[in-house]
Amino acid sequence: MSSQHTRRYVPQGVYLLAERLKREGVELSRIRGAWRPVWRMLSRPGRNQEKAISIVTNGVAAIAVDTAERAIDLSGFLNWCGVAHLEPVPNLRPPVPVH
Repeated sequence: MSSQHTRRYVPQGVYLLAERLKREGVELSRIRGAWRPVWRMLSRPGRNQEKAISIVTNGVAAIAVDTAERAIDLSGFLNWCGVAHLEPVPNLRPPVPVH
């Protein structure tokens, strides 16, 4: 097994905005729209012995997130923003940090 670790992009800004909306009383879990949280069962336990992957989807695009709560929050946030679809960039990599 390779000792090289894959870096994963974490949309911290989006998570922080969703948290702020929740603190201000917006019930992201109740906002309906194109996006919805779903959970895909794994054939065997994944990282941290998880049995499912939390995903946000609009039926066309799918965004994997780390927890079920974030899937619910992100789907509500995208719906609250009025985002109907995303145009992802294939093979997008996060920028390399400058030291």
